[in-house]
Amino acid sequence: PPLQQAAQSLKDLLASGEKNLGEQERLTDDLAELLRLADPSLVPSASAEAGNTTHHLSKQWGIQSAYLELAHRFEAEFMEDMRLMGVLKPDMLTRVSEYTDKIVSYIQQIIERGYAYASNGSVYFDVPTFEKNEKHKYAKLNKSALENLELAMDGEGALCGDATEKRAENDFVLWKKSKPGEPAWDSPWGMGRPGWHIECSAMCSDVLGETVDINGGGIDLNFPHHENQLAQSEAFFDCEQWVNTFIHTGHLHIDGLKMSKSLKNFITIGATLKMYTARQVRFLFLMHQWSDPMDLTPVEGVDGTSGETSVVGFKQMDQALGVEKVFVEFFHAVKGVMRRTPGGYSVEQEHTWGDEERVLSTAIDTSNARTHAAMVDNINTPAVIKALKDLVGATNVYLGKVSQKDVRPLLIDSAARYVTAILFCLGVAETSSKVGFGEIGADADKAKGSGGVSSEETLAPALDLIVKFRDEIRNLAMEGATKGELMRACDTLRDVGLPDLGVKLDDKEGGALWKMTDKEALRKELERDAEAKQKKESETRLKKEEAVRKLAEKEAAAKIDPAEMFKLGEYSGVFSEYDEDGIPTKTKEGEEVAKAQRKKLAKAHSSQKAAHEKWLSKNVAEGVAKVTL
Repeated sequence: PPLQQAAQSLKDLLASGEKNLGEQERLTDDLAELLRLADPSLVPSASAEAGNTTHHLSKQWGIQSAYLELAHRFEAEFMEDMRLMGVLKPDMLTRVSEYTDKIVSYIQQIIERGYAYASNGSVYFDVPTFEKNEKHKYAKLNKSALENLELAMDGEGALCGDATEKRAENDFVLWKKSKPGEPAWDSPWGMGRPGWHIECSAMCSDVLGETVDINGGGIDLNFPHHENQLAQSEAFFDCEQWVNTFIHTGHLHIDGLKMSKSLKNFITIGATLKMYTARQVRFLFLMHQWSDPMDLTPVEGVDGTSGETSVVGFKQMDQALGVEKVFVEFFHAVKGVMRRTPGGYSVEQEHTWGDEERVLSTAIDTSNARTHAAMVDNINTPAVIKALKDLVGATNVYLGKVSQKDVRPLLIDSAARYVTAILFCLGVAETSSKVGFGEIGADADKAKGSGGVSSEETLAPALDLIVKFRDEIRNLAMEGATKGELMRACDTLRDVGLPDLGVKLDDKEGGALWKMTDKEALRKELERDAEAKQKKESETRLKKEEAVRKLAEKEAAAKIDPAEMFKLGEYSGVFSEYDEDGIPTKTKEGEEVAKAQRKKLAKAHSSQKAAHEKWLSKNVAEGVAKVTL
């Protein structure tokens, strides 16, 4: 039937992946018309539904609106991903669709200056003319730009059009005449759309003006995108230098290949945040130099419910998790000190520095200097993290050497606030006004989710745990429980009950230390610890079992009388005659055993004789051997 044929044609086009939007629009209109004829209630006509905006199919679909709707959808998704990652909002957001008039004006000025020309409804940048001007230079970022035509056209795609439209091979498009099925805006050259490079130049120039301090992007944008940006903008302003500094980030690779949709080797931020926290992901990037390529190795696992294999993590995240834990434990230790001296000061406490305090003070100063040097050295975040970790280590050494009553809390507070301030600058701490990480991105959403609840609701889980533990201890006491049973009950509270509340308890000399942490992160940490313990126990068990098996095999072999060994097992039926010791002299065919082979058999017989005699001696000693007289 025509309706099914129309539907199948549209399905086939969509399944092919071809970006033929003109054909897609035609097939969609054909299908809508057939649906309308079959049942007018499904797709009402424009006349029948005049003024009705409530029907789900009453809105007319078009390429122009569809492009904008798609762009808005992904813009919203991107901004939400950035929020969940704890990335701050920009001061200004620019959209090409809102800049088309200014882009047209921008192109017109470039034409007026003589660096661009119109051709067949399109506009191209005139690279040779630009090069001839002593004030200007093309290929500033890539000296071989004029020679690499293939790379120069990279990203032009459908924009490049007919080569005869261009005066020179290296000329690139500023405005392209739209084809059927493509979005289009009006211009002096006809209906068309902006080129890839001109968009950034026009928007950036409008916001920042004639001089840009820093322009950034992935390393793949170095050429042709940033090179052409420079040329366009310097032609527009007729200046020698538009951008002072370019920063190009390294590619993110998955198993050695650049992450991209075309290779289908990408993973979304949403999926990543189901495996790790925003802070952990940010630590992963902070520990890698931003300008270098970065490789991630996926770890796959099987879903216990569906049985499907999927990515459950990345190998490189182990190091990031370890670094985060260093700082988490540091902040817990510092807060434990500060709880004993609220505010870091007590009039009754001695504050004079000794040698240990001076060592820690020097460590703070050293970390400060190293951090500054690393930041001005191409924003070397791995070196910053190393400097902070060394300060954490120095603080831990100090706390380990000095007794609790002699700790100088003001000094500890100074070290902790410095670490917090730098982590805040790096985007992994919520604020620099207090010690600790706080919550960022998606983790902050979880923390805010508990706001506005009553004290009873807040305290209920903790009170339930306290009552349950009290009842268990009372019952054990009344039943005359042993010390071991009481200790196991306490361990269960530490390892099961408290982690469910997001509390980690560390047994320490002089009293346990409690630590508030994210329940999910703590659960995963305990799972990893349990898996590691189970793996170690399993390896130990397998080693023992293997040792027992080998010993059993050795004992079984030792039981065989050497006089009989060449008549059993692998030697059964191989030989026909033997000497007085049981060593073969003839094969089953009646031929004499070769001298070399007989020598080898004699050696095996000698080894078996020694093993058998040892076995007999052992069994006689144990009173097990039976001697036949």
